[in-house]
Amino acid sequence: MSDAPEAQPDDASSGRGVPCQNCGAPLVGEYCHQCGQRHVPELRVLYLVRRFLESALDLEDLERGVGQTLRRAAQNPGRVARRYVDGERREFVNPLGYFLLTATTTFLVFSFFQEAWVQGQADAYEVMWQSLGTSADEIFRSGSPFRSFGWSSTRDLARGIFQFFQQVQTYVGLVNCVVAGLLLRWALPRRSFAGTLVFELYVTAQATLFLGVLSPLFFWGAPAFIGALPIFLQVGLHAHGAGAFFGTRWTKRLLPVCTYVASTAMLTVTSSLLTAGILTYWA
Repeated sequence: MSDAPEAQPDDASSGRGVPCQNCGAPLVGEYCHQCGQRHVPELRVLYLVRRFLESALDLEDLERGVGQTLRRAAQNPGRVARRYVDGERREFVNPLGYFLLTATTTFLVFSFFQEAWVQGQADAYEVMWQSLGTSADEIFRSGSPFRSFGWSSTRDLARGIFQFFQQVQTYVGLVNCVVAGLLLRWALPRRSFAGTLVFELYVTAQATLFLGVLSPLFFWGAPAFIGALPIFLQVGLHAHGAGAFFGTRWTKRLLPVCTYVASTAMLTVTSSLLTAGILTYWA
């Protein structure tokens, strides 16, 4: 009788007998001996969360992929999402981590230019109210619902709105990614939710980073129009990234744009109804 060990069948869970998704080296265990990436047979949302938590605790792992992710995502975030979903994850920052990184960067930029934005928005509000035949004195009269929030001028209103969105922008952006990812999953049943979520996270993160980079130009030149910049960036990058992730047909490019707009509209209507209810209650 031979003393040779009995041959074991390929095990998809351990990776034995399959190539590494990142570098192509043959796997003999759960981790690749060449690049160190863990074998994940099927990408799931729980893996994204777990990998994000692991990266957050390992600064060396985070730093290794920042430059590569920044460079590649600036060219096409959809291609980065495609490579990540296909298994090339070692050289890129986890999509959740990249989203939070760009949100923090933009938060710092907006904080630096807060007064310029507040003044520009205050001027825009006054112009809008004048076109409607009213004035700031009428809007902020005694007994006005705005008084309940401590707002007695257009600057107070603009500063309050700025501070509110500065505090909730990360949460709103994350919820928007989840809703848009679910809508994409519903529209494309063959796609996994984890895959569509990765696409939304990378695209939204890159749009957020571009917003932080371009915002100073608008703060100095046209602060009243900065509200349209994030919409323009999101729509443009969703269409651009969709070509690399979903396909180059115009329908494939248009679908992510539609789902993003739909998710944004849903969140806007929901938040507007909640705000109107709060104002009515305080009035």
